[in-house]
Formats: sequence, C-alpha cells, structure tokens
Amino acid sequence: MYAFSISRTSQMIVVPYFLLKGRRSMLRRAYPRGQLRELASKISKDFERIYIADEDGLFKNKPQLDIVREICDEIPSFYEGGVRYAQNVIDMIITGADRAVVGTSTLVDLDELRGAFKLSENITFKVDYRDGILSSNDRIGGRAVDGLLREVADIGIKEVLVPAGLAKLVAQEKQSLGLTLGVFAPASEKSSMEALGADYLIAEDYGSLGNNE
Repeated sequence: MYAFSISRTSQMIVVPYFLLKGRRSMLRRAYPRGQLRELASKISKDFERIYIADEDGLFKNKPQLDIVREICDEIPSFYEGGVRYAQNVIDMIITGADRAVVGTSTLVDLDELRGAFKLSENITFKVDYRDGILSSNDRIGGRAVDGLLREVADIGIKEVLVPAGLAKLVAQEKQSLGLTLGVFAPASEKSSMEALGADYLIAEDYGSLGNNE
C-alpha cells in the first residue's frame, strides 16, 4: 500500500477525478480484469494520485471494492465509496486507498463521522453543496458550512474537499482550523485556486472509468 500526505507548504497539485461506473449485475464485472490496473499504472506516470468516485457505492450502497483495489495497487488514491455509517470507512481503507472520502450527501450524521475517525484517521471530509444544500439529511443539511467544518475539525479531521464555489469561504477558515484544503474545479483553474490557498485540486474534467459495453 502507498502512503502519502499533502504538505500545506508545497506547490498545489492536480489530482484527476474518475467516476467508476456501475456493474451490470452483482456477478458481472463492468471492466475486464487487468484493464483498470493497466490504466492506473499509466496515470501514475503523470500524476501523484487519483480520485475515485464509485457510482455503485454512492447511489446503491454497493461499493465495487474488488475493482477499486486494482486501481489502488497502482497509484495512491482518494476513494469515495458512499460512506454512510462509521464501519463503512473500513471497507474504503481495505481496498488499499490512502484516503477514505466521506461526503455530506451520504453520511448519516456527525456521530457516525466521529465513530469512523476512531476506526481510521485516514479520512477526508467532502462538502457536497448543491443549490445551497449540504445534504438532504436534516441532521447535516441544516448547518452552515463554516460551523460544520468547525465541528469536523473538532473531531480531529483536518483534510476537507469543497466545490469551487466554497473555496474562498473555506480558505478564510483554513488557517484557524488547521485544515488541508482540496477543491473540485477544472484543471484550468489551478492558478486561481492556488491563489486562494487551496492545497490541491480535484480535476473533474479528465474523464470517467466507464463500462466498455
């Protein structure tokens, strides 16, 4: 397993984002064996790490752990597999992923996040913010972003991911909370995100790991 950390004093890096599309059935893989391992190996020549968003985990609560493991064997990875409860974070980590990404759109409540952090400190907290809403779950969605991040930092989680529209707000809180800040934005916005104080950029304009059929 790889291990990595992102220094707040180093130059900002770009991390390619890939959507891992779903299986056709529980018994049928979406990708031929070895295909993703080979692709991840090629990506590792140009990038330090990769961000994997698992469609089945996010929307069906059935993460593709075996397929993700093939990618994680080749390149350090963030893995967003739809963590809802504390114990789910272990599934993310056993794939070999270096960071388990826990997003507000799937997390049940902050007590589960607190429990997850007790199981593994390798957690990155992701703020899902659409149309002014953090989550459809009232136990999370009713909070202000800055207040939510203070609660997350109090748990001990110091690495957060936010959409570009929140980058300026969170950058203002970054130093006081001791955060490492990642931003979802096109690769072309690297300079502007770096100027705000982001530590890395998750570039969603690189593609998806889709079903070949």
